[in-house]
Amino acid sequence: MKERKKAEEDLHNYYEVPSGTYSPQQLLQMLQICKLEAPVLYLPMLLASTAGLRISEILTVTFRDIHFYNQTICLQLPVKDDLPNRTDTITIPEENTKMVYLADFVMDEIRLQKERLEACQKTAPDFNPSGYLIWGRNGSQRQNNFINKPYARICAKCPFPTFPWKELRRIKLSASSMKRFTETLGAENSGQPQPREIPQIPIDRSDLIELMK
Repeated sequence: MKERKKAEEDLHNYYEVPSGTYSPQQLLQMLQICKLEAPVLYLPMLLASTAGLRISEILTVTFRDIHFYNQTICLQLPVKDDLPNRTDTITIPEENTKMVYLADFVMDEIRLQKERLEACQKTAPDFNPSGYLIWGRNGSQRQNNFINKPYARICAKCPFPTFPWKELRRIKLSASSMKRFTETLGAENSGQPQPREIPQIPIDRSDLIELMK
């Protein structure tokens, strides 16, 4: 009986939701469900949960905004930022921009997305891309509400309480969680485990400004 009670407590702790959003374990499971049930949301979910980006920001990102060598995305500063002091983000008020550093496994998925875009350009005669990272019909920009139905499918498959999409941005992943995500999700992309260190965001703001020019 004691062993059963301990197992139930462990299960409860595993799925416990901190601060009204998902735990790292739940997020990892949700991302794995997403790949099967709604792959179109996989990259947006990665960007929301690991980089704290709004869906409105994600859908405006173009490949020109991504610095592959430095693993960063440059975006316009929002009018109001409700997620201050993120360790992976540097704001540059004089440029009205922010630079967000991305983990290895997120960059891997962005590279795959670029390959998909190039394949669409070659194989679909009516495909006219505008360079968006997340594109809709014939390469056009998607609308914010495109996430509603696929996200509902994912939530229906989750064995734990779910929350509105916007709560993904409030997930906090520790360095150990990021490493675990890199090993698990990176392995799924490449076919074999490829654990890597999570690089640190550059500190020199003058260098960052030069990168964005």
